[in-house]
Amino acid sequence: MANHPIDWPTWSALDATGLTTLIREQNIPLAEITHQLAAAVDALNPKINSVIELFDDAISDPGNSGANPEGRFFGVPILIKDMGSQVANQVQQIGLGFKKPAPATADDPLIENLRQAGFIVAGRTTVPESGMTLITHSIPQGDTRNPFNLQRTPGGSSGGSAASVASGIVPICSASDGAGSIRFPAAWTGLIGLKCTRGVNPLPRGLNESLLAGAVEGVLVKTVRDCAAVYEELAIHRYLGRSFMPPPILPHLSLQADQADRKLTIGVSLEPWGSTATVDPIIRTQTQAFVDRLKQLGHTIIYLDPDSICDFHRLRESFTIAEWLVPISKELQYEVALSAEELTDDNASVQLRNHLSLCDRYDLDDFLAAKVDTEALMRQWGLFWQQGQCDVIVSPVTPVTCPSLATDYRMDSPLDFDDWFSALMDAACFTIPANHMGLPAMSLPIGLDNNQCPIGAQLMAPWLHEHQLIHLASQVEKAFPDAFNMAPPLSTRHL
Repeated sequence: MANHPIDWPTWSALDATGLTTLIREQNIPLAEITHQLAAAVDALNPKINSVIELFDDAISDPGNSGANPEGRFFGVPILIKDMGSQVANQVQQIGLGFKKPAPATADDPLIENLRQAGFIVAGRTTVPESGMTLITHSIPQGDTRNPFNLQRTPGGSSGGSAASVASGIVPICSASDGAGSIRFPAAWTGLIGLKCTRGVNPLPRGLNESLLAGAVEGVLVKTVRDCAAVYEELAIHRYLGRSFMPPPILPHLSLQADQADRKLTIGVSLEPWGSTATVDPIIRTQTQAFVDRLKQLGHTIIYLDPDSICDFHRLRESFTIAEWLVPISKELQYEVALSAEELTDDNASVQLRNHLSLCDRYDLDDFLAAKVDTEALMRQWGLFWQQGQCDVIVSPVTPVTCPSLATDYRMDSPLDFDDWFSALMDAACFTIPANHMGLPAMSLPIGLDNNQCPIGAQLMAPWLHEHQLIHLASQVEKAFPDAFNMAPPLSTRHL
């Protein structure tokens, strides 16, 4: 391969903070950085299929990409998940084979924040159809593969972003999370994924938290310091008054790594929440080992009965109606009408069509009843945190290990819809409460499964307590660094 300003092992290991420091210290021209990114995509993307496209203008002329030269991350390229916030003059497919996308007329607020932070917005990453499952596969793009094991998925729906970061193509990608779509990919590719408190980060234009209550946007990164610093940049609301919720102010997250270690009470919950699923033995073993490491760091460990937290069965039911089946089926109905396309096997999966058929399963009364249940569940969580049993909850991210590409979680699975959906919700039993309740939750890498794919532990905290998660994660990263920023077999480290 051609000579580049940064050797490949260094490029692969750098986080966004490290890359921008290197660019400034060595005065590396931005075009050399974007051309090295393009070389990384050329080398690895044919094998993992995580990048849909690079933006030609950003690669060839990054100085005019809108990246703020005074920004904290000036010169760092970032790839954008092909769902959620849109990039001016670029299309967004959302994994839909029938969609005829038109270029966006303007950057969404999160993209503006990324440019103001100095990032070079450089391309798009793959997603499953409308982000509806934890396997990143779509008819337009095909399968995205996990760089730790090419027969396995990197997760979903932010799977393209996760595979791109884990493989060392790029140090950071955007992501979004409506039922675990940041935390699943982070867990299965050894990354750090923070799903922030509802309302912290600005949503795309035309949306607010009353319309999209469970979903947030964010990033997938390699280090805790990147997670803290980038979320400080993302959380800026430049258009006050647009949000349904008053924009909250995050505590200074980057300071958390430098503060004296706080000793926390950590509640541990290893039994599936609102599900009859079984936690895979290696996930239970690795999560318990992670808890033991937390105890070594001086934290107080208590084991929680899930019933002491909230009614998880009721939570699953209200989430299913209020934040999944009703809004997704209606949104798909809108997208199909907009496309004026007849759906066939060639442009829409069987489970996408099954979602559409649910438009008439629930009526307005069902939807409103689920919303009322949501309010009651929020009170249960509020009472739990107020009682002060613990500062943070630790659980697995998911009871299942990283699935193979051929799993029935796929959108083209022939399973009956109710069976397919039940299996998906079982896999997401630990993640959906944070979405439905608007709580912050983070995935941290804790080891490998029997297929040599990473496993993640989930940390949850009260609303707007991202600082607690960052502080605890920083302690763990410093004490047990070998679990972080692992090099998969397929990586730019080996070019």
